[in-house]
Amino acid sequence: METTPSPPPERASSPEPWVTPSLALGAVPQLDRSVSTASSVSSVSGRSASSRLSDSGIPGRRRGYMRPEGTQFSQSAKNRESVMNLGTIAHLQYYFARTGLLDEATGRVAKKRKNGSRTASGTERPLSGVSAVDDDLSVLSLSTPEGMDHLGEGFVESPLDETASVNWGDDNEPVMLPPTVSTYKNNPVYVPPPPDMTILRRELRESLDESAKHLRELEKGFGSAISGAVGGDTQSDAMDSAAARQSADAPGWHQIQGLNLLDVATLAIRAAKNYYTAHEDPQRLYSIKSERAIRKELYDVLEVLKRLAIRNFANGVQPSETASIKAWVEGIGKLLDTEEEKERQEQEERESWSWREGDWTGRERERELLFLRSFDADPEVLPEWTDPQGAELPTPFLAALRNGLRLVHLHNTLVKKSRRQFEEIKQYHIDTAKPYRCADNLRYWAKAADLRWDIKLDVDVMGVVHGTDAAAWNKFDAALLKWCSGVREELMKEWKQQKSQAKTPTLQIDPNYGGS
Repeated sequence: METTPSPPPERASSPEPWVTPSLALGAVPQLDRSVSTASSVSSVSGRSASSRLSDSGIPGRRRGYMRPEGTQFSQSAKNRESVMNLGTIAHLQYYFARTGLLDEATGRVAKKRKNGSRTASGTERPLSGVSAVDDDLSVLSLSTPEGMDHLGEGFVESPLDETASVNWGDDNEPVMLPPTVSTYKNNPVYVPPPPDMTILRRELRESLDESAKHLRELEKGFGSAISGAVGGDTQSDAMDSAAARQSADAPGWHQIQGLNLLDVATLAIRAAKNYYTAHEDPQRLYSIKSERAIRKELYDVLEVLKRLAIRNFANGVQPSETASIKAWVEGIGKLLDTEEEKERQEQEERESWSWREGDWTGRERERELLFLRSFDADPEVLPEWTDPQGAELPTPFLAALRNGLRLVHLHNTLVKKSRRQFEEIKQYHIDTAKPYRCADNLRYWAKAADLRWDIKLDVDVMGVVHGTDAAAWNKFDAALLKWCSGVREELMKEWKQQKSQAKTPTLQIDPNYGGS
């Protein structure tokens, strides 16, 4: 019996392209998942053929960086700034990938896409002339019957975004423009200079006068109501008083009175606040009335106006409320009068100083000595300032300023007399028994002269403290002359500007204008 040979076993069909490959069966030696073969072209970025075929037919994938997502770090890693910055780096990578800055910087793609630059799979075709790597990729790229292209084994492409659409033009994401120079350019904001004190004082006085005028009108109404209630024995007087009360109690009349008072009083409070906060010499202002008292008076007036508005001006403005506001208005007026009187006295004192004007050629030390004595608050008068050349060093004048404490006090006093009050020496040594404390005071004075008066002084501090070097004393004398001259000229310039400022005319409306 002739046996029919059995047909050869059917070979299993090739797996589908999207099936994940498995390890070889019966391999010798046994392979595990840690074994990897070297890539033939390790320096080229691409994907394996199987992964490219498996991904090219699935919609929703595109080349580019993955969307940045929140990263979970351990508790110890959260305390390190370098680790927490990784989230920011991921966002920056995604930002540059979306805007195409990375591709343009490295020359991988053209700056402007042309029509037909993409394949059916949604990926970009390699462009000639871009780089040698792209030329190799274009050679290795093969076209498949399904319209899909793939690369050789061992190539790994950039990761794909699973959730994005293939068509970039249909994205609903906001367009992120690349950073430009204007992105980080801050346009300077013009801040107008603060108003002049003359203008602020004029506005405050005008608002106070307007408030006082309304308060006087309210007081007249109180007086007429009281006289109508006390007098008027006849029937006609009673009828007149009743008619007056009826007209005064008409709906809306109290609200008109209250709103007018609220308007003018609020403007006065605003003008007072601007005057206090922008004052050039707050110490002089607070010497007349303390800052605490000024704030308390402002809050008391605001509280009165608040209670008046809360009750919707019912029953009109009461006499007690009028008296409170009037007391505040008169107090501010007295404060301004006292301040102007102090300014007048200071101006007269400046006019009496002989060192301000005149020809002092050859008598510079005498002039600067008079300048220092005008601001020196020490009970011991400064000795005569003589020329150290050919004299026994230190001279009495230089010895009086040797520890630097008197110079520190003079600097602080002159800063307070100036309109630009800054760089006051706040920390210095009062006990100058130790040489290093005297040296520190002299260093503080020299540094403050540079920062506040823009005068650079050359002083041998240790030579002055020890008193053994004649050159150090001569340099100290020259530094004192330079400092006194610079400070005096700046103060005189400020005083001349303040005196030459024309007073702004007060805008007043004549009530009798146009009358018969």
